[in-house]
Amino acid sequence: MEIFRLDQFNDLLEMEGEQKVSIFSPTSRSSSDNYQQDKINFKNQLKEALTQLMEKYEWKEEESKTFLAPGYELLEDVAFWQHSSDAVAFFHSSAGTIIKQLPFELDAPSSFVGKNFMLKPLVPLLNANSRFYILNLNQNDVRLYEAGMHSYSEVVFPEDVPATIDDYLVYVHRQESLQFRSGGSSGGNGGAMFHGHGAANTDKIDIEQYFYELSKKVEEIIACEPLPVVLAGVEYLIPIYRKTADYNGYVEGYVQGSFAEGDAASLYEKALEVMEPIFEKKQQDAQDRFKELQFGEWASFEPEKVILAALTGQVDTLFVRKQEAIWGHYNESLYTLTLEEESTAENKDLLTEACVKTILQNGQVYMCAREDMPEEGAVVAAIFRNPVTI
Repeated sequence: MEIFRLDQFNDLLEMEGEQKVSIFSPTSRSSSDNYQQDKINFKNQLKEALTQLMEKYEWKEEESKTFLAPGYELLEDVAFWQHSSDAVAFFHSSAGTIIKQLPFELDAPSSFVGKNFMLKPLVPLLNANSRFYILNLNQNDVRLYEAGMHSYSEVVFPEDVPATIDDYLVYVHRQESLQFRSGGSSGGNGGAMFHGHGAANTDKIDIEQYFYELSKKVEEIIACEPLPVVLAGVEYLIPIYRKTADYNGYVEGYVQGSFAEGDAASLYEKALEVMEPIFEKKQQDAQDRFKELQFGEWASFEPEKVILAALTGQVDTLFVRKQEAIWGHYNESLYTLTLEEESTAENKDLLTEACVKTILQNGQVYMCAREDMPEEGAVVAAIFRNPVTI
């Protein structure tokens, strides 16, 4: 499944419409009769959205059903339900409909109708703190993947990236031939061997020179969005590549083995095993740092203080308890919050707003179970980029 990207997130943020419907409903990966239960689950969430439209906006039932027509149409799309993922996210307003299959199980199905879409469940798909690259050093078919905790997708190389060692050696041979014909020297790769079947019989010098060229091109791509990189390949290739690389984001662990294009799913699972303890340690380090700072001006678990700081770009790391919401309004000109007890047609979930703003400001957001919050009983907590005194 393709990675859910920030531009898709922005599409949801920018979609117009006074009434916006968000539905998250579980689905099954298999194409058995389980999809009938998936349809029932989604239909129940449509019913809940219908009720919210009628109560919040005083719409008639027929008017509400007409507005939700794309949802009822989706119920009739048998192919969609037979070939789904772990969950479906349905977003709809008068401006259009966006449907996303999600590669993770939901804590619970949910429906929300309001001025903004409910986007908190998508946060795990966007966080840089749970994303990485996989570089498969198969000399006959080098591939780069961008991955998260739930999905991965291939990064298509530009034409100037030598994706096989044969490509590189042919290029070198051509350059040497041109130099020879013009009377120049043969260059520094006079011992290159050309066998036409990748690196099976290629000497170490050729491999190292190939990796110098490959790493330079790959790191130009990675520089656009620096993330940790897991290397994969037969064991003797890993130290050769590390010797040629300049990027400091290659993780110590690696995936050993020879992987072809059709092995991408199993490669991803093995790379995830490498990264999971790294991500867990990073979250634990963030929680420990919060505890060190929480009694000063650099951290807080006071909801109003944290939300105001997040909405003004002052949060470095945000911890939000799953399945929680804080309803209210933010007055940007007065820099004040008005908190309310329940969702209405006019207010917003300020925790969602805080998550969105923190992600857009390149901060880290951790969606936590109650027992994993850095402060017992807290709904939200944060480490600030600067001292916050509000």
